Amino acid sequence: MANYSRWDDTKNKRRAPSTEVRAEVEHHLALGQLIYDLRTGAGLSQRELAERMGTTQSVISRLEEGGGAKNRIDTLARVAEALGRHLIVSFPEKVPAKLKDAVQVA
Repeated sequence: MANYSRWDDTKNKRRAPSTEVRAEVEHHLALGQLIYDLRTGAGLSQRELAERMGTTQSVISRLEEGGGAKNRIDTLARVAEALGRHLIVSFPEKVPAKLKDAVQVA
């Protein structure tokens, strides 16, 4: 049987994440949710999207779980292509209003 009180003690000793870390995690989760929404909206399973991308279902799972911290632009471009979408990366001087089907990081 697991000793849950020791686990609680360990969790309580950890420092709370900084505001910057929290924001980064939230962006990755938002990107994962967007990929999930686009995939399910296209009527595809994780396995079907993976096949279109030439990868495995576990990669898609990690993407959708917010594994965005390790996502490279070329991976996201392959997701977009497999979903019949476009990937746009922009460095605008002024941040535009919220875009449809987008994760706004700035």
